[in-house]
Amino acid sequence: MQSDYGGLTPAKTVQRDEAPLTRRKNEASADARRGKLARLDALRIEISALIADVSHAADIELLDLMADEIGSFARHKAAQDARTWAATAGITLETGLMQLGRALCANITGEQS
Repeated sequence: MQSDYGGLTPAKTVQRDEAPLTRRKNEASADARRGKLARLDALRIEISALIADVSHAADIELLDLMADEIGSFARHKAAQDARTWAATAGITLETGLMQLGRALCANITGEQS
């Protein structure tokens, strides 16, 4: 007598059929995390560029004020504040994005093991 399940019981047949589906779901999840990691990298690059622009503009403002002996204290203070903000924001954002990236990488590699 020939079995309709290829020699396996119905439960084992279902398990065998679900394994590729589970693998595809895990791969799709890992792909989604890689996409998030790529988006984080793109954000990090864009934020770094914006911070560099702010820092550069603040430096130019400070240099202009140094050249202008009559430069106002308020403009000088604003330029210094912008420079300080840019440096602080750069460190804070870079640290946060690195932590997010590490968490995503650990999740991706941990799921594939």
